[in-house]
Amino acid sequence: MITSTGLKAILLLSFLASAFLALASAASAQDVLSGGNDTIAQNGSSNASAVAQGLWKATIGEDEITIAVNQSGHSLFGLAKFEGNDPWNAAVAGSVSGGEVSLSLAALKSDAMASVCINAALQGETMKGSFVESDSNGKASNGQFTAEMINPSTSGYSPAVVAADQIEADETEQVTQTNAEKTAEVPAEDESTKTAAPKSESRFKDVTKLAKGINPDILPRMAQL
Repeated sequence: MITSTGLKAILLLSFLASAFLALASAASAQDVLSGGNDTIAQNGSSNASAVAQGLWKATIGEDEITIAVNQSGHSLFGLAKFEGNDPWNAAVAGSVSGGEVSLSLAALKSDAMASVCINAALQGETMKGSFVESDSNGKASNGQFTAEMINPSTSGYSPAVVAADQIEADETEQVTQTNAEKTAEVPAEDESTKTAAPKSESRFKDVTKLAKGINPDILPRMAQL
């Protein structure tokens, strides 16, 4: 049986697969369009992509999130997190072309799968644009997107602690504590309460012990030979 969390994970993987396939198609189209790059270079123009790699502090509507973006040529990929009420983590995929950035976030929230599409203009260490969000419950919203780079390296990124992780940690701690209490409640065996095992007696009687209780005066005299 597939649990709710397992189903959400499968949906998340499916979304990521679709996002990366779309990204690969966009990269192929970019290769086709770049056929005239040599001519542009000869005219002294630069075709280098803007640098979007780094750790970004971003705002989506009223929510402040953190996005860790890795860049390979025109391709962008990474992770994102929200650490406010009802925290969540997301996978990120997208591309950058000139000064335009496109990002897709697939977030596994507590009650739904959410997809966020971002289009923004990249200017140095800032991004400004808009976003559109929809989830598996049918809710949708849009608004302004802004971001500021806080670190050019993504090595310091760590995911948000979500409710499922916290519940699992609490249950593990509770089980450990219960086992410790049960161990403490078991009393050590008191030597004074130990009872000796009864000794088994032989069915044969020791005649020497029987003789000690017999009065020799009551025995009959033996006839003389």
